[in-house]
Amino acid sequence: MNLFFLFLVACSSGYEAIEKIPKVANLYDSTQPTSVTSIDPTYGVIDQTFILNGNFPGTISDMKIYFGSKKAVLNATDGQSITGLVPKEPNGYNQISLVIGKDSIAPNGLLFKYHQSKSVKTIAGKLGTTTWLADTGYAGTALDAVTFGMVHYVATVAGTKADNVFMVATGWDNKLFMLSIDDNTITKLTTPTNLASLAVPSTRDKFYCTSFWPQSAGNTIYMYSKENSWAYINTGITMPTTDWPATKTTSMTFAEDDNLLYVLDTEGRIAEVNISDKSYKIYTTAGKKPANVNAGNFGGYITASAGSALPSNFGSWEDSYICYSKYHKCFFVSYTNEHAIYKYVKNADNSWTCTLYAGHNGQGTTAGNRLTDAQFNNPHGMVVNSDGDLFVCNKGGCSWCSSGHCIYRISGDAVEVIAGNPSSISPLSNGTTPLDATFNTPMNLAIDFEGNYYIAGGNDYTVRKLSIE
Repeated sequence: MNLFFLFLVACSSGYEAIEKIPKVANLYDSTQPTSVTSIDPTYGVIDQTFILNGNFPGTISDMKIYFGSKKAVLNATDGQSITGLVPKEPNGYNQISLVIGKDSIAPNGLLFKYHQSKSVKTIAGKLGTTTWLADTGYAGTALDAVTFGMVHYVATVAGTKADNVFMVATGWDNKLFMLSIDDNTITKLTTPTNLASLAVPSTRDKFYCTSFWPQSAGNTIYMYSKENSWAYINTGITMPTTDWPATKTTSMTFAEDDNLLYVLDTEGRIAEVNISDKSYKIYTTAGKKPANVNAGNFGGYITASAGSALPSNFGSWEDSYICYSKYHKCFFVSYTNEHAIYKYVKNADNSWTCTLYAGHNGQGTTAGNRLTDAQFNNPHGMVVNSDGDLFVCNKGGCSWCSSGHCIYRISGDAVEVIAGNPSSISPLSNGTTPLDATFNTPMNLAIDFEGNYYIAGGNDYTVRKLSIE
């Protein structure tokens, strides 16, 4: 009662009304030069609020602040301080610079130490829960409410705001799904027989695929596109079994030219497919030339570079994977039986050379130098980011073996585990950090336009997202 009386007195005794949107005073000192004196705090993470102190003329619309090469979102200024949000940037120290109109200031030693946050989370599916051959309950279902069979392939294609994620549940469970991050829904798409790897061109509005297991007529290339409402069409390109006697066709990728598609089988053969004129050339490791290949479709042998050796331990049931690096201007190929990754270069004269790139030090999960120390346990899917880092699914030997089951990053000559516990598959978990997460035979990787990684979880029965801010 007394508190209520005091409130009435305060309201009726001439107190100044509180401004809902107070005016910001302009504290800029026109007698002093434009300057930057400090930033507070001096370290932090993405979207954290910062204050840049100094003497600043003009309005907030005149100003730009950069952390290294990344521009920050700015909120307000009073002439002596500017507030904004820390942008996503490279890990470590980044130079702070200010641009006002045509003037630029980058004080020597004014650095911000950026800490990249890292996480693993489930995008779709339920960890360890599978429906395997079930074929109902998908349309309009939320991404966290569905269950899948073994998730083998994953790809990202441009959506409205976020990327759409396409995934393949393969083996005996031939299904293709579109995961719409924008709408939090899943759509099951029609498929050709035994769908295999998805290859996305630089336009990111479509993807190509072929059959996983060999078909009597050979391997046909199919295309899905946004323009065609994600219904597949036959491109009219088929490689007959005489030219392409693949035990399995495991993966495909584009390189610099969106007209040329590169297809890999389990015995080291690479087909270069011309989308426009529907022709192809088969390149194969020495001694692996198909016996009855049409001479016009045989491109030549892949040879070992000086001091290296060709892969030879393929195995009819083992997988391999190919990806292209625009950073390195080469292809990377993983071979599970070799426990190694090779670097393939297509030369100007259309010949191919192959060099051991990482591993081949026995089966295991060991970090260190990529050639002298690193061990892989059935390496499979790979992707290269814009910085040239190669991410690899170290999928492990089997779904019940507690060895492998992690994601490697190869940066320069160094190999490190970036996500997963190499010695544990149970219980399946996203963990509090990526290194606490557990995987069960992670199969493949894709990267989206923001630099996030999507993991086809194999016997996790999920698609998971690895974010490295």
